[in-house]
Amino acid sequence: MLPSIAIVGRPNVGKSSLFNRLVGEPIAIVDPTPGVTRDRLLHEVERDGFRFEIVDTGGIGIVDDHRLESDVYRQIDRAIGAADRILFLTDGREGVTHLDREIANRLRPMQDRVLVVVNKLDHDGLDHEMHQFVNLGLGEPVGISAAQATGLSTMVERACEGLKGARVGEEVSPRVTDGRILICLAGRRNVGKSSLTNAFCGEERVIVANLPGTTRDAVDVPIDRPEGIFTLIDTAGLRKKAQIEEDLEFYAACRTERAIKRADVVLLVLDASDEVGAVDKKIAHFCEVEGKPTVLVINKWDLAEKGGATRTEYTTWLRDRLPGLKFAPITYTCALTGAHIGEALKLATELHHENQQRVTTSQLNELLEQAVQRRRPRKVGPVHTKIYYGTQVDTTPPTFIFFVNRTDWIEPGYSRYLENFLRERLPFTKVPLRILFKARESVFHEGLDQHQVVKARTKAERRATLVLPAKTNRPKRRGPPPTRGRRK
Repeated sequence: MLPSIAIVGRPNVGKSSLFNRLVGEPIAIVDPTPGVTRDRLLHEVERDGFRFEIVDTGGIGIVDDHRLESDVYRQIDRAIGAADRILFLTDGREGVTHLDREIANRLRPMQDRVLVVVNKLDHDGLDHEMHQFVNLGLGEPVGISAAQATGLSTMVERACEGLKGARVGEEVSPRVTDGRILICLAGRRNVGKSSLTNAFCGEERVIVANLPGTTRDAVDVPIDRPEGIFTLIDTAGLRKKAQIEEDLEFYAACRTERAIKRADVVLLVLDASDEVGAVDKKIAHFCEVEGKPTVLVINKWDLAEKGGATRTEYTTWLRDRLPGLKFAPITYTCALTGAHIGEALKLATELHHENQQRVTTSQLNELLEQAVQRRRPRKVGPVHTKIYYGTQVDTTPPTFIFFVNRTDWIEPGYSRYLENFLRERLPFTKVPLRILFKARESVFHEGLDQHQVVKARTKAERRATLVLPAKTNRPKRRGPPPTRGRRK
């Protein structure tokens, strides 16, 4: 197990900025609003000859709009208790505050694990401000600027001093860090994603509250279970584009989209006691277009059963509303009781294995010949569309290229026909398939194709997205919409 280093401090001292700087990616949301970070964010870091696990926490002393201070503090306490080293981050521009002294008193019993870090020393003129933090009584501080990326090497070296396994090349504990299946829990607000994450972990790993928008960041949670080893990504609940108003909500939606893209398997969590809404359908469509193996997790099934619902009827009803994922397996769970949560992980493991399968070119072309004999491509150009042969070129998702005489004569409907035909006869019954068409290079070919390789998909399928384009700063129109006058 890699050593763990936790970043703690009062709100708005730059904890998330330092976390992102060490990781090298904008994982944590950074915003001037105090109390943005609520859950613990973990990520593995390797830099300057050291490797460790960095943990971002919420601000100590926040006043949360939804009164979740106690939940945030509980997450901070767990991060402090599990950390091998604690980075007590302060603000060099504001100096030592009353809250800094309170935090220092709280950390004093564990001062052998604490390193005081003074942030926002963005130029040489602020270096002298660092010495006042010696009065906190937690040792000699180190000065950095997370924004300017200065002083980080010294900070990392001092933070990793004496930590076993922190230096690159040293042996670490036998906990498996590779080979984990990356599972993203996605869905709209208040369907129970965080509750499921905690049920998988067997502890309160992320904050759960009966409030929409509790989760903001995409939180990575590694777990070891009898079903296998996984990394869960608990994401923020999504709303319709027209309802996204705050910057924080937009950033959270961006991270949800990115989490789905980097996941091996997506658990699309639906509320059994509610209708399948437009946001549910949009997430399902996005998973299909991105080629992500998806498990439909019907949470709160106990409430639906009390209302007289049966699994057979619900499955038929759900397939009708999510036709793009009609091949995706369905599991029925209850996060509060932990019922059937292991089945969701078993299905995720099966999909991950299926998504990595390959078939031989001969087997594929035999099926391709049968498919063409059963239904030929519709004649679009002056001559018939010809499919010469095909081959599988990639996995995750299984990707096939079919060589044709003209790519712009292949219709989206025929692409879907081939996809369904192959899925029924190949070991890809539960995962999306990606089919590409390529013009065969030949001296007898007209060479009139607009594109050499196409997906034969509609415009909506090619441009699926979960978040707004770059228009979020567009001013809202007030009053009734303008009316058009009639022509005289």
